[in-house]
This record gives sequence, C-alpha cells and structure tokens, in this order.
Amino acid sequence: MANNQNITPDDQDLNRARIIGEALPDLAVLENTSDPLLSHLFAYKRSVSTQVEPLNSEAVWDSIQYKINASSDSARIIYLSPAIRRYVMAAAVVMIALVGSFIYQQLTAPTLVGESFASSETITLPDGSAVTLRPYSALFAMDVSGSSAEYKLSGEAYFEVLHDPSRTFSVRTDQSEVRVLGTSFILSDWGNTSNVYLQEGRIQYTALNSQQSVQLEPGQSSLINETTATPEVTTTEEAPFTDWLNNELVFQNKPVQSVFNELEQHFNISIEAQPAILQETLSGSIPLDNLESVLSDLGLVLGGTFSETGQNSYVFKPNS
Repeated sequence: MANNQNITPDDQDLNRARIIGEALPDLAVLENTSDPLLSHLFAYKRSVSTQVEPLNSEAVWDSIQYKINASSDSARIIYLSPAIRRYVMAAAVVMIALVGSFIYQQLTAPTLVGESFASSETITLPDGSAVTLRPYSALFAMDVSGSSAEYKLSGEAYFEVLHDPSRTFSVRTDQSEVRVLGTSFILSDWGNTSNVYLQEGRIQYTALNSQQSVQLEPGQSSLINETTATPEVTTTEEAPFTDWLNNELVFQNKPVQSVFNELEQHFNISIEAQPAILQETLSGSIPLDNLESVLSDLGLVLGGTFSETGQNSYVFKPNS
C-alpha cells in the first residue's frame, strides 16, 4: 500500500486550495459554489456557527467527509491527501471563526432607533428626550445604559435632551461628537461636514480626527469637516439652522455648494453644476413644499434651469 504522506494532491485538490485562498477573508463568496466539498464545508459551517464548545477539527472533517459520501447514491467518493485534508480542516476553522466574528459584530452593531423618509419624523428616546429627524435621516443607538446614552446620527436632527446630571448624553457623526447634560441643539451630517447649532444649554463639540474640543453657548455654532483640527465657534442667527423645522430653507451669504448639499439631504437627490456656480453665494429663503417648486424658484435666483438626468439626479445649467 502506498504511503499516504507521499500522495501528491491532484489538480482538483490544488484548485480547491487556490479558490479558498483567493476568497479569504470574505469566504461568503463561496456559499454558492458548485464544488461538492466546498458546499458541504459551508453547510457544516452554518450548522455549527452557534456552538460554543471548543472546535474539534477531526470531528469537523469526519462530519464533512461523511456528508459528502452519503449525500447521494451516485455521489463520487472524494479523497484528499493528508496535506490537503489538514488545509481544509484549517479552512473550516477559519470560516467558523469568521462566522463567530460576524455574529459578534451583529450583536454589537448600532441599533436603528428611528428614521425618516420624505417627511420629518419625531421620536421619543427611552429617557424622554425628543429627536426630530430631518427627511432622509436616521438615528442609531450605540450604547444606552443608566449612566450614559450614546447615539449616532446620519443626516440631520433637532435634539431636545432632558437634563439628568447622573447621565451623559452624546451623539456622533462620522466626523464629530456632541456631549451634553441637558440642552436643545441642531446637529447635521451631510455634504462631508458636521455642523452644530446650540439653542439652549451647553455642549462640548469634538473633532474625532484630532480629538480637539470646543464649548458652545446658546446662539453659537461650529462645523467640522475632514480637515478640521480645532473647531471654531461662531455666534450666528438661529434661522438658517432651524429653518427646515418650519419647512423652509434660509440662507445668508451661503455658498451655492452648501445650498445644493442641503437640498440633496432634504430631498434625497444629487445635483451637479459648474464649479463657478458652486462658488457663488446666496441670501434669501425658499419654502420646502416640494422639489419641483424648490428647483424652479432656485433656478430663477441663479439664472438657469435644473434638468433631471436620472433617478433623483439633476444638473443645473445657467441660461445662455
């Protein structure tokens, strides 16, 4: 009898090893493979993904081999050399570990608290605080306990946080964090910029990329983008920040690019225009009744027209 340790894996064995190797770490792409060994490997991986006992690699292989050979009366008996067998067992361990990691990530992933679509939505948090979400925005709970409440915002929202000295309340965007004890503020996260306006109370506003913070008093605002090291505090009018709560858009010497960014968030659209147009500034107000009327009014102000180029996509062209 030949010595199994000297058996050279055939082309099919090597091909399986190559497929597994190229798929790492995203082995899920192999779920629908037509290869019987790999398909049964995934079937077994799914069946044991919730087990907490230590993994027995020999048991993994024996179960896979049994299922392959017993799956069909006409199934071909598959034999792998010890070297390839060890590789497959290692691959099974890797896949089960990845499944465990995926389950852990799912358990610790942010939980959707509320979201809005074409209209604003107001939600009440467990502590009684109220959050009004601008259209096409979402709020996620990161970690909510007796001593802290951590959330993440996508889009824009108006927060009315109940005062509770025994608990910290914080909201993150991709670029910033707001920490409060009890206050009312507007926080936005669109156009690659996080912007906050404090209506009441006191907040700490932090740039996540540099961990530099500023303190805001009522009537002050601050913004953070990808290049912000230390946020700057500005005393400003309230209307441009709370305008959407009254279903209007108010802008005071605001760049057209910023106006477009806000409309993109509010109506879930994208707008393109020539760079020269985007650098102009605007002052005024526009009712946010519906997209068609908003683009028509804004086109008159800018001296041009908006044309639809695709689903939820528009381009602005100045009049000749």
